[in-house]
Amino acid sequence: MEAYLKTLLEDKLTVAQLVKLIKRSAKGVIEDEEDLDTYYQKFWIIAADLVEADIINKKQHDEYFWKELPQELCYAISDCLEAQDANFESDEILEVKIAIGAGCFVLRKAAARGG
Repeated sequence: MEAYLKTLLEDKLTVAQLVKLIKRSAKGVIEDEEDLDTYYQKFWIIAADLVEADIINKKQHDEYFWKELPQELCYAISDCLEAQDANFESDEILEVKIAIGAGCFVLRKAAARGG
């Protein structure tokens, strides 16, 4: 919460702040939908303003988000999307909206199986 409040008080957001947040978040664990949502909310606070200010573009926004998700979750999301769409390329950077949707599905499914 302290990082959130500090960010709101900052006059100018930077890519360095976004990278710092991402690295700090990457040290955490995303075990369920709530964890994924928390990560996204923290990410969005900075990233959305950077996109709006034309400091990063939409593609970079998606890359920053996807890049720091736990690798195991990225693989599970890619596998899920590949099973749904034969044309899906697992090496492509997903739009955040798609990654969140698939991530929630994967995490719900894992929780239903007990882990």
